Amino acid sequence: MKYFLSIGSNVNPKENIDFALDELKLILDSTISSSIHQTPSVGFKGDDFLNLVISGKSESSFDELNKRLKDIEDRSGRDRNKPKFSSRCLDIDIVLQLDGDQIVFESEEVSKYSFVSLPLKEII
Repeated sequence: MKYFLSIGSNVNPKENIDFALDELKLILDSTISSSIHQTPSVGFKGDDFLNLVISGKSESSFDELNKRLKDIEDRSGRDRNKPKFSSRCLDIDIVLQLDGDQIVFESEEVSKYSFVSLPLKEII
């Protein structure tokens, strides 16, 4: 399977994105990254986010990969007790899953948020 992951951070964003990329390269093969986009926070007032999309191949199921992504977020210091729309160390979401050319999963974030769609367009 080929996965496309949205990565965002507005708390020590350069450090946390570097951490995420290092960790993701350990669990994904053939990774490709978009450029980093700076975007205002959405749904709350806060520091700007740095966002990018990375693609890679994995034999993991959607649920297995998602569990590993949540572990990476937790190890970055992510506080899961904060509101959905708030500052965060690291946010990693599966936004697209392909089996060959077939779309298996597409998140609503792809069409809803330019901080996902613009970087995704760079690498798809």
